Amino acid sequence: MIVPYLPMVIIDIIGSFSMVVLSLLCCYKARILRETDRDNALFLYLVWISTGFMIFAVSRSFGHILRQFLILTSNTDTWEMISAFSGSVNTVSFMLVSLITLFFNQSWKINEKILTSRKKLESAHGQLLNLNQNLEQKVVERTEMLTSSEHKARRIFEYSLDTILVTDAHFKIQEINNAGIKLTGYSKEQMLERDMVLTDFIVHAPDREHISTQLNTNEYILNEECDILNADNMKIRVIITGGVDYGAFGCAKTFHFIIKDINEKKQMERQIAQADKLAALGELSAGVAHEINNPLGIILGYTQLMLKEESDFNEDLKTIEKHVKNCKEVVSKLLSFSRKGSGEMATVDIHKMLDDVVNFLKNHSDFRRVQIQLSLWQKEYLRVKGNAQELSQVVLNLMINACHAINDNPKGVIELITQKEASHVLILVRDNGTGIRKQHMSRIFDPFFTTKPVGQGTGLGLSVGYGIIRRHQGEIMAANRESRGAEFTIRLPLVNTNSNEEE
Repeated sequence: MIVPYLPMVIIDIIGSFSMVVLSLLCCYKARILRETDRDNALFLYLVWISTGFMIFAVSRSFGHILRQFLILTSNTDTWEMISAFSGSVNTVSFMLVSLITLFFNQSWKINEKILTSRKKLESAHGQLLNLNQNLEQKVVERTEMLTSSEHKARRIFEYSLDTILVTDAHFKIQEINNAGIKLTGYSKEQMLERDMVLTDFIVHAPDREHISTQLNTNEYILNEECDILNADNMKIRVIITGGVDYGAFGCAKTFHFIIKDINEKKQMERQIAQADKLAALGELSAGVAHEINNPLGIILGYTQLMLKEESDFNEDLKTIEKHVKNCKEVVSKLLSFSRKGSGEMATVDIHKMLDDVVNFLKNHSDFRRVQIQLSLWQKEYLRVKGNAQELSQVVLNLMINACHAINDNPKGVIELITQKEASHVLILVRDNGTGIRKQHMSRIFDPFFTTKPVGQGTGLGLSVGYGIIRRHQGEIMAANRESRGAEFTIRLPLVNTNSNEEE
């Protein structure tokens, strides 16, 4: 019986070893799967059940091999003693596998819930990522918009032709643009170092008090006109508009101002008013001059007839004749001022006209103690369309006024200068005399206004000259020089500016 039983024993031993090897391989493979996804419940179940089967395979294979070994060595009794232990291990192994299988269903449901929650979390995570990306994109867009807006605001602030000023609640200057630096004459660093305030620049105390009261009461001002004083102590007429800015939460209160220079506008308004006034006075003067001229002519005629006869009243008659002639001269100037009797217009060589004026004045006794400096534009001939006699009259009157302004100054100098400015010629008459008083500056072209003593001036010279220059489509302006004295500027349109040959 041993010979036919041996193949069965061999098969049983080989099968036992094979079962152990296969169970170990299954357990190893299950663990590899488990490592790929530790959250997968199915892979966990495979690990557990393959481990249970491995225990069962090892126990059963070991029992079979031991049993065959004991039978072959005739120790059957020993096997009977330990067979119960081997069976118990096999039973426990099957129970373990059964329990794993029974509890796997509940574990699977829990795993499905976990997987569902995981998918939801992944979906929520994806949405959060999407929202985060959109938020980042919006932040980038808003940042670009804010940067662009800040750049535009900065360009408006820096390149504005009007002064833009930012102060704190006590009007101390914090920011100012380039136009403000040019207007005030102070740099931003100087203003900050000196703790300068807006009201420091306002000239008149009532204006300072009014603007401060309005800002403290209403927290804004609108188109308030006042004079400010720049670094060169020059008054500038301006319009100020401003208001409060509380800024973001927690920021200190500030005031923002826009200051507009209206000096040129005011000067133009004064010139227009002056022109209107002179036009009205011209019309009135024409009528008055004609009414006075006829009686004066009769008085002068009878006086001269009476002078031909010797009498005791000859001296008195000469006095009458002298004053009647003076009156007729005033009437003549009134007619000239009212644009009556203006001469024929022709091309006038400015340099030739000025040479004639200077040559005439050199023979005048008042000009023998005055140095006349003639500085003419040498690059080309300067010609205008006008009346040479009238233009000579204007320049002659300016030169005489300059001579009187110098008084007895032994170093009196009168400069007569010509310059070219685009399509215009400038004739400048400068002196180093006493200059023009500020309170007289706005009235010097008014008819009958004079600062000379009674009997030494009619007050019509500058007003007549103003009318002549206006008829020539030009301008005449007066100003005080920075050093000393006055400067009158005549501006006339040029003709034949490209011609370099004398007529």
